[in-house]
Amino acid sequence: MNNTPKLCFIDTETTGLDRNKDNIFQISAKITDPEANEILDEINLTFVPHSLENYEIEALEKTGYTIEQLSSFPLSSPDAFKQFTDWLATHVNRFDRKDKLQFLAYNAPFDSEFVRQWFLKNNDNYFGSFFWNPAICIMQASAWFVQSVRGSFPNFKLATICECAELGWDEDSAHDANYDVTKTVELYRYLRENLSQL
Repeated sequence: MNNTPKLCFIDTETTGLDRNKDNIFQISAKITDPEANEILDEINLTFVPHSLENYEIEALEKTGYTIEQLSSFPLSSPDAFKQFTDWLATHVNRFDRKDKLQFLAYNAPFDSEFVRQWFLKNNDNYFGSFFWNPAICIMQASAWFVQSVRGSFPNFKLATICECAELGWDEDSAHDANYDVTKTVELYRYLRENLSQL
């Protein structure tokens, strides 16, 4: 058995915060070596959400997209889902219970549950065939790192923590899944170097 962990960093952009009513319209993922020093493979998909019946104006404003723009993307949600799962299948055998990817995200409960719901909305009940449970939350790991100075932080957004770690942050590029997941990988590397627990 190969015990080398397969890390898969993921970020999503969604039409709102409710994973049952709102939907993903961008997903970006990067598979790395166990130390996250090297990007082994990556995928970035932008597509029409599964449904536009429900959405939050504030969520769209953060990403800079309008409903009209979301509905005009050339890629559909089912086609994006197939591309994503086909891509995952090149890295794991979904029929082997011992062969899975470790899902990592800055706010892992949010992203992992939205992706899980995306699976279900595409009539696929086997999210767990690709990913270990639970997902690893980089935000929670960061909380250990800054707990002695937590009171000085205005919030715990990815941008704030990256700036604290002197990793830089470009607000004009933020709220794009590919940019955000890139910064999440950088933050994970930083935490590995500075927290012996990781």
